[in-house]
Amino acid sequence: MRLIELGCDKPSFHPLTFNREGLTLIVGDGSVDKSEGSSNGVGKTLALGLVHHCLGANADSRLKATVPDWQFHLTFEINGAQHTIERSGDGKKVVLDGKKLPVTKLREWLDQNGAFHLDPKVPLLSFRSLLKRFARHSREDCLDPVRTSREPDFDAKLRTLYLFGLDCSLAISKRQQKLDIDSINRTLHSWQGDGVLRDVFRAGAQPKVRAEWLDREIPRLKADRDKFQVAEDYRAIELQAGELTSRLREIEKSEAILQFQQGSIDQALAQHPDISKDDLLQLYGGLQVIFRPETLAHFDAVEEFHRSLSINRRVRLERDRAALTAQARDLANERERVASERDRKLQSLQGKRALDEYASLAGHIATLDEERRRLTDYLNLSNNFQEKIQKIKERRLQEDRDAATYVAGKPEGDLDAEFRSLAEILYPHAPAGIVIENNTGDNQIRYNISVQVEGHDSDGINAARILCLDWVMLMHGANHTMDFVWHDNRLFADVDPKVRAAWFSFVASSLAGTGKQYIASLNTENFDTMKDYMTPEVTKTVTDAICLTLRGDTPENKLLGIQFGGA
Repeated sequence: MRLIELGCDKPSFHPLTFNREGLTLIVGDGSVDKSEGSSNGVGKTLALGLVHHCLGANADSRLKATVPDWQFHLTFEINGAQHTIERSGDGKKVVLDGKKLPVTKLREWLDQNGAFHLDPKVPLLSFRSLLKRFARHSREDCLDPVRTSREPDFDAKLRTLYLFGLDCSLAISKRQQKLDIDSINRTLHSWQGDGVLRDVFRAGAQPKVRAEWLDREIPRLKADRDKFQVAEDYRAIELQAGELTSRLREIEKSEAILQFQQGSIDQALAQHPDISKDDLLQLYGGLQVIFRPETLAHFDAVEEFHRSLSINRRVRLERDRAALTAQARDLANERERVASERDRKLQSLQGKRALDEYASLAGHIATLDEERRRLTDYLNLSNNFQEKIQKIKERRLQEDRDAATYVAGKPEGDLDAEFRSLAEILYPHAPAGIVIENNTGDNQIRYNISVQVEGHDSDGINAARILCLDWVMLMHGANHTMDFVWHDNRLFADVDPKVRAAWFSFVASSLAGTGKQYIASLNTENFDTMKDYMTPEVTKTVTDAICLTLRGDTPENKLLGIQFGGA
């Protein structure tokens, strides 16, 4: 894939025509009077962003807000065929070779017809995801040679392996194994949230122990259920028997009262008068001394009076006792009748149970049956999953050995040699190289990929290793027909001028006859400071490669020809 031209339907836009081969340079210059403008924000990075915009990137919010109706276009060549993509600033209008289509269809077309061979056996590959390694646009794209912005670790390493032309099958397999194990563990964990299992675990029991107990308990309860004799009117009869029992208690209470009353009468009948005949004689004898005889009744009359009182009292008590005896006899008869009726009803329930008790037992059995089914399903699932996990781990061990054998053969050897030779040009005395290592950890990563230049903690050296790796990808990578790489000024900002000069000297002398494009943007300061370390011939080659100079003195001299945010 080769870039030909980036343009726009607005005359204020400064179009870019890319050199077909070799170096293409975009320079951002400040004004003569530094107080009037700088080389920052003139559109160097925006130019790269517009290339991504035309090649199906998500629409830039700044473009949507500022120039939504501008129509940008990119002309490029893929495998000898020329194509043009037009896209509005808001990203909504997309035209490919004169035909309108949604941006999703454009991405599909690029996946199928773009500069990358996308192997269907390798997941997570797309034109967009691979393009960023040849055109690093955002700041996050320029922090690590292997990973670009918002890219998960596995995705980054897999795509790097793919563009290196190295083994991806073991990397894909390990990731899938990890995903399978994680999925199994999530499934088992979600099962533990099941109501039945949650109660079992909450009680501190083991599902297997509970299931074995249910295997014994359920048959026993079913045997009881099968022997169950149901009396449909059980509850009505039971209620009637209860009422009769209450009646018996009332009768027994009444009988107890009568017995008490009868006892009192018997006690009263057994008692004698308090004053005997002799006592009366003595009493009246004493009275005769005090009172005159005529004032006292005759003793016989007094004795007759007391006798009549005793007789009347006994008659009354005898009559009361007879009445109580009759009542007691009636209560006894009633008690026998009620007791007999109650015993008959209770006898009719002998060996029988109520229908609701049967239903309750049947419901309890059904609940236990469901619990056993759930536990059995869980245990079967758990056993099957544990077996699967064991097989996965066994396969991983074998693949750990296969991967160890693979990396021992240094499959990255040629790429490593090219990278080291580039790093040697920039940092002659710094150890450097590409290292592929087998990762045997419990994770998704099969191969660790290290792109090393000693001292890469320095921003400048870190940027340099990205420059070198991208060049290796372009010139010696696999599974692509990319003919360009674009490096933005931010990758050069922290690189030492001497090192930067060595890099551009190498690029200028290496592209002839390759059919490859190297596109770069530099601000004037970075461009000028490296001239002191380049030969006049290289300086002329680099200067002649400038296709566009943007200035920050007025909006008209910026890329869009208008004031656009910071660009």
